[in-house]
Amino acid sequence: MQCLVPKCKSTTRTRSLCHPHYQQARARIRAGKATEEDLVRRGLMSAPGEPGSTPAVSARGIFDLGSEVRGDGGAA
Repeated sequence: MQCLVPKCKSTTRTRSLCHPHYQQARARIRAGKATEEDLVRRGLMSAPGEPGSTPAVSARGIFDLGSEVRGDGGAA
């Protein structure tokens, strides 16, 4: 799937945006220049749970997973 940003040829990573454009959107939200709801309503980001809105998994999130999921036998 291609990034929602016009002229961007990158593949999506989260919320139908490529990584750099997702980070830009998050920065605008944190700075109070936009809301997530506004970006979704304007078609500039997909809503959670929609196709292309795969949640990003942080490194911390991986360590929080059980050892059976990580496959490391419990060494975290």
